[in-house]
Amino acid sequence: MQFCDKCGALMIPVKKDKKTVLKCRECGAETSLQKKGYKVEFRVKHSPREKIVVVEEGSTQTPEMTEDERRERRKAILEHFEAED
Repeated sequence: MQFCDKCGALMIPVKKDKKTVLKCRECGAETSLQKKGYKVEFRVKHSPREKIVVVEEGSTQTPEMTEDERRERRKAILEHFEAED
């Protein structure tokens, strides 16, 4: 790996006039290739901990309560709190 002398960014090998040169991605500066064997790879290996698992369910909302069910629930809650006092 080689870094740009001007801005410090990573130099990338590119083809120019049938020669390979190193070019800065940030400022565009170019330098001659000092050693052979450069190649660009975009493979990234991830561990199982880095993978994202998506779990979908049909519906996460509870079904709507009827007015009678709401009254019964309020009554039970009030009775519970009155019994604690």
